[in-house]
Amino acid sequence: MQLTGKVAIVTGGGRGIGRAIARGYAAEGAKVAVAARTQEQVEAVAEEIRRRGGEAIAVPTDVTQEEQVEALVQRTVETWGPVNILVNDAGVNPRGPFLETAPEEWRQAFEVNVMGIVLCCRAVLPLMMENGGGHIINIGSGMGLVGHANQSAYCASKAAVQALTQALAEEMWPYNILVNVLIPGPVKTELSRPVWEPSGGGQDARFPSERWKEPEEVVPAAIFLATQPPTGMTGQTLNLMRRSP
Repeated sequence: MQLTGKVAIVTGGGRGIGRAIARGYAAEGAKVAVAARTQEQVEAVAEEIRRRGGEAIAVPTDVTQEEQVEALVQRTVETWGPVNILVNDAGVNPRGPFLETAPEEWRQAFEVNVMGIVLCCRAVLPLMMENGGGHIINIGSGMGLVGHANQSAYCASKAAVQALTQALAEEMWPYNILVNVLIPGPVKTELSRPVWEPSGGGQDARFPSERWKEPEEVVPAAIFLATQPPTGMTGQTLNLMRRSP
């Protein structure tokens, strides 16, 4: 198994892509801390992993709250030791025309999608530096590369994730810490339900060459990024879309 002995934290792990990655990492031998705001969801995912013979803990966490993020990392380290992998998947997607998107929705988009990553990285990076390396995988979006109407807050926040990832990668490569973005493309999750459900979840009407993936289809790419050697790719974007956004 490719991740045997590794310790991973997956935010947004209660459902969708985060849940799939948490399960996929555990199946490859990683010990996984499943983090999200909803206690019932993270406990269900952790229990599912344990039933399948894996190791997991459920840690309800709001990634916008520094104390909760620090508690997440502390509990993970106390349970298994240093963190090797951090997947930043927690996210929100306010939708609507720019003039109808309230400032509060903009603040929430940046608090969760950007500051959530900042807080998680600030809590984990010192440990990775002491431990000789690690992997950080930020879940991005094609809308962070090319903006789209009626999703301005989400697009802007995901563009910030791209730049933050590249800046962190430059700072962290001397410590053997690789920082990359994973763009899943269209995936059927609760976050994207308002878009894919009306279409039946087949082809993505916005991009004729795209189809709606199941969350599990993202897992091989997440495993690939988590198993890169210290000389592997960093500051890069692994884009699973069939076409440019």
